[in-house]
Amino acid sequence: MTLRVLRRFFFTEKRLATWGPRLPYYRVNQGVTDPVAVARAYAEDLARLGLAIPGKRIVEIGCGATNGVGYALAGLGAASVVCQEPYARHDVGLDAKHLQHQVLAHPQVQFHTVVRTVALDDIPDASVDVVLSNSVLEHVRDLPALCGELARILAPGGVMLHRVDYRDHFFKYPFHFLLFSQKVWNRFLDPGDLPRWRYDDHAAALARVGFDVSVLDYARDEDAFAAVADRLHPDFADRDPAVLSIVTATLVCLRRPGEALPPLDPSAGGPEAPRTPPYGVAR
Repeated sequence: MTLRVLRRFFFTEKRLATWGPRLPYYRVNQGVTDPVAVARAYAEDLARLGLAIPGKRIVEIGCGATNGVGYALAGLGAASVVCQEPYARHDVGLDAKHLQHQVLAHPQVQFHTVVRTVALDDIPDASVDVVLSNSVLEHVRDLPALCGELARILAPGGVMLHRVDYRDHFFKYPFHFLLFSQKVWNRFLDPGDLPRWRYDDHAAALARVGFDVSVLDYARDEDAFAAVADRLHPDFADRDPAVLSIVTATLVCLRRPGEALPPLDPSAGGPEAPRTPPYGVAR
């Protein structure tokens, strides 16, 4: 509890940017430290859906302090990339290093196609082929507002790919934060950006604005969940353990009815094999 209170009131985002890599079990933003790896992971996941980066109009939400992933996506052939970040301050120096790295690797790419924005308001309706995020949805407080904006900007036949980390981000115990009431969590323990959403919360919010939601990959930590299962706060105790025990998932969202991949099977017990949508996804 002492460590959690310190995280809430002492470890600001500015301090974590400096000290985070030295803190045990703290998960540093990979989009800042290794954006090329994030872009390649996006490309590999999309390839499993039969999609390719070249020629696509892409938005990455929650890009972090730099546009590094956007530059890497441009290096892979994206027609345009909008890097959206409402909270993290733009690290101009580090951003320039990421840009230089990509320009040296891909001198033919026009990097003016990568732009940065705070909000999604300026993006025209139905103008985006692919929306991407990496460890972002678990931090969003106003899910209905974000999901509505994503539904607005995604073109018919477009696809969204959200890689979500459902673990407690600051401690090595992935489910310990499910032991507290909402009041205690909000007032004393929430680091400011961890509403404790679970997979079914995200799936429901996205479905309400017209997305068919499915899972490309997911993983559980059943042993860690079993260690706290009998102590869950009542807010979580009556929910499906198979869903609560999910630690990571890659969500695929399609606009058109009938184009969704098969939904998550909570009894499957592990990552699913890659599957290809039957038809109609933008190529």
